[in-house]
Amino acid sequence: EQVEMAVIYVDLVGSTKMSLRLPPEKLSVVISSFVQEMSYVVSQCGGFVLKFSGDAVIGYFVGKGSSLQAADDAVGCAESMLMVVRDGINKILSKEDAELPELEIKIGIDFGANTVVQYGSDEKNSLVDLIGPSMNMAAKTQGLAQANQIVVGKDVFDRLHPNAQEVFVDITKNVKDWTYTSKDSDDIYHVFADKK
Repeated sequence: EQVEMAVIYVDLVGSTKMSLRLPPEKLSVVISSFVQEMSYVVSQCGGFVLKFSGDAVIGYFVGKGSSLQAADDAVGCAESMLMVVRDGINKILSKEDAELPELEIKIGIDFGANTVVQYGSDEKNSLVDLIGPSMNMAAKTQGLAQANQIVVGKDVFDRLHPNAQEVFVDITKNVKDWTYTSKDSDDIYHVFADKK
């Protein structure tokens, strides 16, 4: 089955350095706090957590039948994630242990049709995943973000209210070796970053 959705990919910056520097019990506190809080934000913003990939959380928004709503919900979720990390997780972790680093995140969002894939024949216990270009592009756009920044693909940007669009700037020309094309043409797929 194909479903249109906004996909959000949030990744913890510098986790490799943390894993080398922190003892395992402190690293597990940092990672579990991050994953739990980001998952909670996704669900509170009307989305669903698809899976965890290392220290990344991948979620999706179907927008209750409206692609505009799905895009707005995903961007609103990303803004909430930034606030939760800055005003919640970092403050709590610094009070608990001065050795714990301040967390930073990168967020990528894209929109499109994804195929729902079920691994196994048992409907209740089989793993479910999504495959499609917006899943891949959300990960690619996340990789373009600076620390504590949101990057969205054109298919998300075009669905945002004009007031929300004003927060973003087209960074396509500034991205070295960006050769990804639009889903429906050979034109370069544009990406937009929030103005930090």
